[in-house]
Amino acid sequence: MWFDGPLRLVDRICLSSMVATGMPVTLYTYGDVPNVPAGVTLRDGDEVLDRSLVARLVPVAKKHQVSWLPTVQFSDFFRVFLQKSGGGLWLDTDVLMFKPFAYDPDQVYFVREANGGIGASVFYLPPDSPIIGEYERLITQDDLTPNWLEFKRRVLRPMVYRLTRTAFSPSDLGITMYGNEAFRRLARRHNLFDHAQPQHTFYHWSDAQNEDVFKQVPWTFFYSDPAYLGLHIHKKTEAAQNPAAGSLWHDALQRYA
Repeated sequence: MWFDGPLRLVDRICLSSMVATGMPVTLYTYGDVPNVPAGVTLRDGDEVLDRSLVARLVPVAKKHQVSWLPTVQFSDFFRVFLQKSGGGLWLDTDVLMFKPFAYDPDQVYFVREANGGIGASVFYLPPDSPIIGEYERLITQDDLTPNWLEFKRRVLRPMVYRLTRTAFSPSDLGITMYGNEAFRRLARRHNLFDHAQPQHTFYHWSDAQNEDVFKQVPWTFFYSDPAYLGLHIHKKTEAAQNPAAGSLWHDALQRYA
Protein backbone atom coordinates (compact mmCIF):
# COMPACT_ATOMS: atom_id res chain seq x y z
CA MET A 1 0.00 0.00 0.00
CA TRP A 2 1.30 3.46 -0.86
CA PHE A 3 0.06 7.02 -0.51
CA ASP A 4 0.65 9.86 -2.97
CA GLY A 5 4.12 10.37 -4.38
CA PRO A 6 7.06 8.35 -5.69
CA LEU A 7 8.33 5.15 -4.14
CA ARG A 8 11.64 5.19 -2.31
CA LEU A 9 14.60 3.29 -3.73
CA VAL A 10 14.22 0.54 -1.12
CA ASP A 11 10.58 0.00 -2.08
CA ARG A 12 11.30 -0.14 -5.81
CA ILE A 13 14.05 -2.70 -5.31
CA CYS A 14 11.99 -4.86 -2.96
CA LEU A 15 8.90 -4.78 -5.18
CA SER A 16 11.06 -5.81 -8.13
CA SER A 17 12.44 -8.71 -6.07
CA MET A 18 8.86 -9.85 -5.40
CA VAL A 19 8.06 -9.76 -9.11
CA ALA A 20 11.24 -11.75 -9.83
CA THR A 21 9.97 -14.67 -7.72
CA GLY A 22 7.11 -15.14 -10.17
CA MET A 23 4.48 -14.49 -7.52
CA PRO A 24 1.69 -12.03 -8.45
CA VAL A 25 2.33 -8.61 -6.88
CA THR A 26 -0.38 -5.98 -6.39
CA LEU A 27 0.29 -2.50 -5.01
CA TYR A 28 -2.74 -0.71 -3.60
CA THR A 29 -2.37 3.04 -3.95
CA TYR A 30 -4.03 6.24 -2.81
CA GLY A 31 -3.17 8.92 -5.35
CA ASP A 32 -0.57 8.94 -8.10
CA VAL A 33 2.56 6.79 -7.71
CA PRO A 34 4.72 7.49 -10.79
CA ASN A 35 7.62 5.04 -10.46
CA VAL A 36 6.10 1.61 -9.88
CA PRO A 37 8.33 -1.25 -11.15
CA ALA A 38 7.31 -3.26 -14.19
CA GLY A 39 5.25 -6.33 -13.37
CA VAL A 40 3.43 -4.78 -10.41
CA THR A 41 -0.36 -4.54 -10.74
CA LEU A 42 -1.92 -1.32 -9.42
CA ARG A 43 -5.25 -1.24 -7.60
CA ASP A 44 -7.19 1.55 -5.91
CA GLY A 45 -6.74 1.32 -2.14
CA ASP A 46 -10.28 2.56 -1.54
CA GLU A 47 -11.47 -0.84 -2.79
CA VAL A 48 -10.17 -2.24 0.50
CA LEU A 49 -10.39 0.61 3.01
CA ASP A 50 -11.66 4.16 2.66
CA ARG A 51 -8.92 6.73 3.03
CA SER A 52 -11.11 8.81 5.34
CA LEU A 53 -9.98 6.63 8.26
CA VAL A 54 -6.67 8.54 8.23
CA ALA A 55 -8.39 11.58 9.74
CA ARG A 56 -9.41 9.51 12.77
CA LEU A 57 -5.81 8.47 13.44
CA VAL A 58 -4.23 11.88 13.98
CA PRO A 59 -2.40 12.20 17.34
CA VAL A 60 -3.31 15.23 19.42
CA ALA A 61 -0.90 15.16 22.38
CA LYS A 62 2.14 14.00 20.39
CA LYS A 63 2.10 16.62 17.68
CA HIS A 64 5.57 15.65 16.44
CA GLN A 65 4.04 12.41 15.13
CA VAL A 66 1.29 14.06 13.06
CA SER A 67 3.22 13.93 9.78
CA TRP A 68 3.69 10.14 9.74
CA LEU A 69 1.75 8.25 12.43
CA PRO A 70 -1.71 8.37 10.77
CA THR A 71 -0.30 6.71 7.64
CA VAL A 72 1.51 4.04 9.67
CA GLN A 73 -1.58 3.17 11.69
CA PHE A 74 -3.83 3.29 8.62
CA SER A 75 -1.59 0.70 6.96
CA ASP A 76 -2.09 -1.58 9.99
CA PHE A 77 -5.85 -1.44 9.50
CA PHE A 78 -5.41 -1.82 5.74
CA ARG A 79 -3.48 -5.08 5.92
CA VAL A 80 -6.21 -6.61 8.09
CA PHE A 81 -9.07 -5.46 5.86
CA LEU A 82 -7.12 -6.73 2.85
CA GLN A 83 -7.49 -10.18 4.41
CA LYS A 84 -11.23 -9.65 4.81
CA SER A 85 -11.50 -8.86 1.09
CA GLY A 86 -9.57 -12.01 0.13
CA GLY A 87 -6.66 -9.97 -1.21
CA GLY A 88 -4.02 -12.50 -0.20
CA LEU A 89 -0.76 -12.28 1.71
CA TRP A 90 0.41 -8.82 2.76
CA LEU A 91 4.07 -7.92 2.32
CA ASP A 92 5.49 -4.54 3.29
CA THR A 93 7.03 -2.77 0.31
CA ASP A 94 10.43 -3.01 2.03
CA VAL A 95 10.62 -6.81 2.13
CA LEU A 96 13.40 -8.16 -0.10
CA MET A 97 12.36 -11.55 -1.51
CA PHE A 98 14.79 -14.39 -2.20
CA LYS A 99 12.49 -17.10 -3.51
CA PRO A 100 8.80 -17.91 -4.06
CA PHE A 101 6.83 -19.77 -1.41
CA ALA A 102 3.33 -21.12 -0.87
CA TYR A 103 1.01 -20.73 2.11
CA ASP A 104 -2.22 -22.46 3.10
CA PRO A 105 -5.12 -20.02 2.48
CA ASP A 106 -7.08 -21.70 5.29
CA GLN A 107 -4.38 -21.01 7.89
CA VAL A 108 -2.80 -17.86 9.32
CA TYR A 109 0.65 -16.93 8.08
CA PHE A 110 2.76 -14.55 10.11
CA VAL A 111 6.30 -14.58 11.46
CA ARG A 112 7.79 -14.34 14.93
CA GLU A 113 10.12 -11.39 15.54
CA ALA A 114 13.37 -11.36 17.51
CA ASN A 115 11.56 -9.86 20.52
CA GLY A 116 9.09 -12.76 20.58
CA GLY A 117 6.25 -10.78 19.03
CA ILE A 118 4.46 -11.10 15.71
CA GLY A 119 5.79 -9.07 12.80
CA ALA A 120 3.45 -6.97 10.68
CA SER A 121 5.57 -7.02 7.52
CA VAL A 122 4.46 -10.49 6.37
CA PHE A 123 0.85 -11.17 7.24
CA TYR A 124 -2.03 -13.35 6.13
CA LEU A 125 -5.36 -14.27 7.71
CA PRO A 126 -8.18 -16.40 6.30
CA PRO A 127 -11.20 -14.15 5.56
CA ASP A 128 -13.16 -15.72 8.44
CA SER A 129 -10.41 -15.17 11.03
CA PRO A 130 -11.65 -13.91 14.42
CA ILE A 131 -8.80 -11.37 14.37
CA ILE A 132 -10.50 -9.62 11.44
CA GLY A 133 -13.70 -9.47 13.48
CA GLU A 134 -11.84 -7.60 16.23
CA TYR A 135 -10.94 -4.85 13.76
CA GLU A 136 -14.39 -4.77 12.20
CA ARG A 137 -15.92 -4.07 15.60
CA LEU A 138 -13.26 -1.52 16.51
CA ILE A 139 -13.66 0.55 13.36
CA THR A 140 -17.40 1.00 14.00
CA GLN A 141 -16.73 2.59 17.40
CA ASP A 142 -16.52 6.34 17.92
CA ASP A 143 -13.48 5.71 20.13
CA LEU A 144 -10.69 3.78 18.38
CA THR A 145 -9.04 2.68 21.63
CA PRO A 146 -8.61 -1.08 21.17
CA ASN A 147 -9.71 -3.47 23.90
CA TRP A 148 -6.51 -5.49 23.51
CA LEU A 149 -4.27 -2.79 25.00
CA GLU A 150 -2.73 -3.59 28.35
CA PHE A 151 -4.16 -1.85 31.45
CA LYS A 152 -1.43 0.80 31.60
CA ARG A 153 -2.18 2.26 28.19
CA ARG A 154 -5.87 1.44 27.99
CA VAL A 155 -6.75 2.94 31.39
CA LEU A 156 -3.86 4.62 33.21
CA ARG A 157 -2.39 6.69 30.38
CA PRO A 158 -5.77 8.19 29.38
CA MET A 159 -6.36 8.93 33.06
CA VAL A 160 -3.07 10.86 33.26
CA TYR A 161 -3.96 12.83 30.14
CA ARG A 162 -7.32 13.76 31.65
CA LEU A 163 -5.89 14.66 35.06
CA THR A 164 -3.31 16.94 33.44
CA ARG A 165 -5.98 18.41 31.14
CA THR A 166 -4.02 17.27 28.09
CA ALA A 167 -6.04 16.76 24.95
CA PHE A 168 -5.33 13.39 23.34
CA SER A 169 -6.63 10.89 20.82
CA PRO A 170 -6.40 7.08 20.78
CA SER A 171 -3.41 7.31 18.43
CA ASP A 172 -1.41 8.95 21.25
CA LEU A 173 -1.55 5.67 23.19
CA GLY A 174 0.98 3.77 21.07
CA ILE A 175 2.54 3.59 17.61
CA THR A 176 2.09 -0.16 17.03
CA MET A 177 -1.14 -0.74 18.93
CA TYR A 178 -3.01 -1.58 15.70
CA GLY A 179 -0.04 -3.47 14.21
CA ASN A 180 2.70 -5.62 15.76
CA GLU A 181 1.38 -5.27 19.29
CA ALA A 182 -2.18 -5.99 18.24
CA PHE A 183 -1.20 -9.05 16.24
CA ARG A 184 0.74 -10.47 19.18
CA ARG A 185 -2.06 -9.93 21.67
CA LEU A 186 -4.86 -11.06 19.35
CA ALA A 187 -2.93 -14.13 18.20
CA ARG A 188 -2.67 -15.15 21.84
CA ARG A 189 -6.31 -14.29 22.55
CA HIS A 190 -7.49 -16.54 19.73
CA ASN A 191 -4.94 -19.33 20.30
CA LEU A 192 -3.08 -18.66 17.05
CA PHE A 193 0.29 -17.52 18.37
CA ASP A 194 1.90 -20.94 18.05
CA HIS A 195 1.16 -20.90 14.31
CA ALA A 196 3.80 -18.19 13.79
CA GLN A 197 6.61 -19.05 11.39
CA PRO A 198 10.19 -19.03 12.76
CA GLN A 199 12.01 -15.71 12.84
CA HIS A 200 14.64 -16.62 10.25
CA THR A 201 12.11 -16.88 7.42
CA PHE A 202 11.82 -13.08 7.12
CA TYR A 203 13.54 -11.44 10.12
CA HIS A 204 16.94 -13.19 10.26
CA TRP A 205 18.79 -9.87 10.40
CA SER A 206 16.68 -7.80 12.75
CA ASP A 207 17.13 -4.77 14.97
CA ALA A 208 20.73 -3.43 14.87
CA GLN A 209 21.93 -6.42 12.83
CA ASN A 210 19.73 -5.26 9.96
CA GLU A 211 22.58 -2.92 9.03
CA ASP A 212 24.42 -6.02 7.80
CA VAL A 213 22.27 -5.72 4.68
CA PHE A 214 24.59 -2.91 3.57
CA LYS A 215 27.90 -4.44 4.74
CA GLN A 216 30.32 -6.88 3.16
CA VAL A 217 29.35 -9.91 5.23
CA PRO A 218 28.28 -13.42 4.09
CA TRP A 219 24.76 -13.43 2.66
CA THR A 220 24.53 -16.00 -0.15
CA PHE A 221 22.86 -18.44 2.27
CA PHE A 222 19.71 -16.35 1.92
CA TYR A 223 19.38 -17.60 -1.65
CA SER A 224 20.82 -21.11 -1.27
CA ASP A 225 19.08 -22.21 1.94
CA PRO A 226 15.32 -22.87 1.51
CA ALA A 227 14.70 -21.86 5.13
CA TYR A 228 15.16 -18.18 4.23
CA LEU A 229 12.36 -16.68 2.14
CA GLY A 230 12.87 -12.93 2.40
CA LEU A 231 14.20 -10.16 4.61
CA HIS A 232 12.49 -7.10 6.01
CA ILE A 233 14.76 -4.10 5.33
CA HIS A 234 14.08 -2.33 8.60
CA LYS A 235 17.10 0.00 8.60
CA LYS A 236 16.50 2.32 5.64
CA THR A 237 19.62 4.43 6.16
CA GLU A 238 21.74 6.44 3.76
CA ALA A 239 23.70 3.22 3.19
CA ALA A 240 20.82 2.04 1.01
CA GLN A 241 21.97 4.57 -1.60
CA ASN A 242 25.63 3.56 -1.45
CA PRO A 243 26.11 0.12 0.16
CA ALA A 244 29.45 -1.62 0.50
CA ALA A 245 30.56 -3.48 -2.61
CA GLY A 246 29.81 -7.17 -2.21
CA SER A 247 26.99 -6.60 0.29
CA LEU A 248 23.52 -8.11 0.00
CA TRP A 249 22.04 -4.72 -0.87
CA HIS A 250 24.74 -4.03 -3.45
CA ASP A 251 23.74 -7.31 -5.10
CA ALA A 252 20.06 -6.33 -4.95
CA LEU A 253 20.80 -3.02 -6.67
CA GLN A 254 22.66 -4.83 -9.43
CA ARG A 255 19.77 -7.25 -9.88
CA TYR A 256 16.83 -4.87 -9.71
CA ALA A 257 17.81 -1.19 -10.03
